[in-house]
Amino acid sequence: MALLTVDFHTKSLARRTRMDVFIPSLNLGGALGNRDVNYYQNNHETYPLIVFLHGFGDNEKAWQMNTQILKICEDKKIAACFINGENKWYLDMGPIENYYSLVEEEALDFLYGNFSCLSKEKPLVIAGVSMGGYGALYHYIKNVDKYAACVSLSPALRPDRLDESKFGTLRDLFLESKGKDLNVYLSVGECDFIIESSREFNEFLIQNELGVEYKFIPERDHSWYTWAQEIFEVIKYLENKKII
Repeated sequence: MALLTVDFHTKSLARRTRMDVFIPSLNLGGALGNRDVNYYQNNHETYPLIVFLHGFGDNEKAWQMNTQILKICEDKKIAACFINGENKWYLDMGPIENYYSLVEEEALDFLYGNFSCLSKEKPLVIAGVSMGGYGALYHYIKNVDKYAACVSLSPALRPDRLDESKFGTLRDLFLESKGKDLNVYLSVGECDFIIESSREFNEFLIQNELGVEYKFIPERDHSWYTWAQEIFEVIKYLENKKII
């Protein structure tokens, strides 16, 4: 397997930024038993890709430090990208704080253009926690035809200091997508401080028959302890949907 830190220049931020990229190992049996010195170069295996978004106050290392996601991705042969979204909600806030464009226009283009093991023919999933859970929902619902699924754990649905009228509210965006086949894994702990906004959004989803609803987890709060456990359920969901 390979875990790379990519430092690249972006137009969206008018500066350099970082993301971590994980690529699973090739079949070791094939590699060890093959006498072809160009085995790796000639291997054309491609992998599904999950884009991971961190929460407020964290960075691109958070998922790796607090969960077993790298081991899971290695075992399941999934590529992963960990974006550094700073504290900007993965939205275009302009003029040089355009984190929506960073993900949708630059990071993904960079990955597909530079890693031959990544293909747009394989499923693309976006996942996030807290602020990143909001970002995952927002990016997914604006790009339903691009993403195979969305994973949103404890999404912060009412970000402070954010005027949603500039970007389109999640409720409006979901209503615009009514009738589409939405694959969204959405969960929150019942002891989470955002539980009330989560219940309100869940009621909205059910009343409008959008085909998405929350999983409420007893005795769980807004923490990596909760999300580290949930990631195993996420993988089961994606496998059941035949996305990975």
